[in-house]
Amino acid sequence: MFRKTPLCLLLTLLIGITAASAQVQPKYGHMNLGNLLESMPETKKANDMLKVFADALSAKDDSLTKAFQGAYAQLEKEYNAGQLTPVQAQQRQAELQKQQEEIQKFEQDAQQAVAAKREELLKPILTKVEDAVKVVAKENGYLMIFDTSSGAMLFANETDDVVALVKKQLGM
Repeated sequence: MFRKTPLCLLLTLLIGITAASAQVQPKYGHMNLGNLLESMPETKKANDMLKVFADALSAKDDSLTKAFQGAYAQLEKEYNAGQLTPVQAQQRQAELQKQQEEIQKFEQDAQQAVAAKREELLKPILTKVEDAVKVVAKENGYLMIFDTSSGAMLFANETDDVVALVKKQLGM
């Protein structure tokens, strides 16, 4: 009877270690966030809205640039025809310099406005995806899910692509 007890203890211990090691195996997943975002209708709508916004700013920039070019051509024409005194030419040139600086400031402000609008439009979409990824990770026992679109993935042999699960969670 004493001989069976150590054998039973040893078997129980081995079964427990095997079961514990099977549960300890971390589960990793990966997905291409860029491709997922591209496939979402919300992203297309946001990009369309951003394009309209950027096009409006671009049209205003074009208008300001054309006005500047016209004023410059007029100044050059009048100066070459001898219709302006040196003082008048200098004043008009200063006005054109100011106009050019205003155009440059507008272009910088427009770039910042487009970046801010992009963030405003994409933030709710990214939050929605992030929430879906968290749900998928918790429901499926993933320790980590990597974004392969960022280039941070060095090795993905033993991971699962979870984009289908995230799309399901998003109702796509």
